[in-house]
Amino acid sequence: MVFSQPPAAKQAPAVSKPAAPKPAPSPGGTMVFNQPPAAPAARAAPAAPAPPPRDPARSTIPFSVPQATPVPPPAAPPQPAPIAGASELPQEPPAPEEAAAEGEPGDEAANAAAEPPFAEAAPPPPPAPAPSFPTHPPQDEPVAEELAQQPGTFDRAPPRGLIIGVAAGLGLLLLVGGGLVTWRKFGRRPPPAVAVEALASAQADADKDTLASISSAESKAREAVDAAGARARFVEGTALLARIEIQWADALNDQVAQLADKGGDESRTAQLQAQAKAKLKSAFDLLSPALKANKESPDLLLAFADYYRAQRLPSSMNRYLGNVKDDPRAALIRGMALPQDEEGAAKAIPLLKGALAANPQSARIQYRLAIAQLAAKDEAAARVALNEALRLSPQHERAKALLEQLPQASTAAPK
Repeated sequence: MVFSQPPAAKQAPAVSKPAAPKPAPSPGGTMVFNQPPAAPAARAAPAAPAPPPRDPARSTIPFSVPQATPVPPPAAPPQPAPIAGASELPQEPPAPEEAAAEGEPGDEAANAAAEPPFAEAAPPPPPAPAPSFPTHPPQDEPVAEELAQQPGTFDRAPPRGLIIGVAAGLGLLLLVGGGLVTWRKFGRRPPPAVAVEALASAQADADKDTLASISSAESKAREAVDAAGARARFVEGTALLARIEIQWADALNDQVAQLADKGGDESRTAQLQAQAKAKLKSAFDLLSPALKANKESPDLLLAFADYYRAQRLPSSMNRYLGNVKDDPRAALIRGMALPQDEEGAAKAIPLLKGALAANPQSARIQYRLAIAQLAAKDEAAARVALNEALRLSPQHERAKALLEQLPQASTAAPK
């Protein structure tokens, strides 16, 4: 930037020569402020050679420039009215080549004196850093602080209505769950038809009262219980299976008594007694968990009473028979529990006849009635009962053995 430089003198125009194209300003050029435009030269002159580039490190900025010889200027054309504020805008100095072309050919010294010296190019300013915008505008900072100071969702106590609703929902869930558990525990569903048919067939085999039929009845009763499943609460099947086990123990004890009367082998007798005890234990294992699940079942109560009758515990038997004393099946249990003497047989005969009236197709009841009649010294009635038992169950081994003993007893009775 050149300071204190007087304006150059304008020369008379000569032969007009097309102006050379104006070169583009150099990016590193120096803009001179407060310099009037140069006067057009009188005639065209050869372009002056451009000065060699100067070393920025060694160049200095001149503060005084020698003045050129003034030349009377020609009449200046009318200038347009100045625009307000135009003086404030920086004016671009003419290029050196253009100024040299407009001067006189012989006034090279004047042109050289009128040519403004090259101002030293200032180093370009460093690039301005990109403006950084705050993440949150300053006016939002107080709002953020207020929000941070306010209590959060979990810092406040839940509404009272929400607590009541949650408590009511939990109570309803517990109520439904308790009802479902109660229904599964105490609810009874009818057993399938297959289980009912298998149970009826097992009862028919048990009425024949032979060792083979008792074994068949046991198998069919187990099939019925398995077909019903544990959820069906098929207590009738469990009770009948337990009573068949008890009936098998009675048949084994009958064989032990017959062997003892004939003076049979003691080892065989001990073996039969052990088998009878095993059958009673199996019956108890079946009845105990079933009775805990359904204590009011008449089938289970009768089966437990029959178990204690076989164990010869009349007090426990009567305790279970107290709630089912009007059941026709209870008469058979009471009749078989009476002692096998003349007085006990006289009480047992009416009970056994009542049980036979409820189930006339039972060979087992006919056989038990014949034993009671023989104990009461009524051999004729006992013979009739034994024959009826053999008619219902032709393979009844114990009835056959007892009937074979009656002729000798009948001939000895009149004597």
